[in-house]
Amino acid sequence: MDIKDVEDQYLSCKSDLFGYLLRILHNKQDAEDLLHECFIRFIRASPDLPQDRIRFYLLRIAKNLAIDLIRKRKKMDEYNLRKELLYYHWDILDFEIQEEVNRILLMASNTEQRTVLELRLVRGYSIKETARILNKSENSVKSSLHRASKRIKLRYIS
Repeated sequence: MDIKDVEDQYLSCKSDLFGYLLRILHNKQDAEDLLHECFIRFIRASPDLPQDRIRFYLLRIAKNLAIDLIRKRKKMDEYNLRKELLYYHWDILDFEIQEEVNRILLMASNTEQRTVLELRLVRGYSIKETARILNKSENSVKSSLHRASKRIKLRYIS
């Protein structure tokens, strides 16, 4: 099949193929893109078909391209949905954990104990670092931590 035959075939089948793709995809731009891809695939395959079968061959290519595009979009939509749900789940989980941590910190008897607990247990500072941040001795930090832990255990259990 020479270039003139392909041009003639393109002109004779273009509107039918475009309408067919548009009915499947419901998107003009996608239909135009796949129409061109359909003829590119046809030219690459260069099948040796009788003239009356070329239109059906092109329709089959168009259908397969449309199905591939729909499947690809569906997979992307499912992937994006899972990703959104995962982020939503982690946001809720983080929020719930933070709420529980705040509730537990409020069980400490005073601000100093809450601050020591937050620096040590939530932010992960060592006793030495916590003492330096609060400008207190390490023994004072240990004592505040022990008293706060004891008070929380009593309140949490009862």
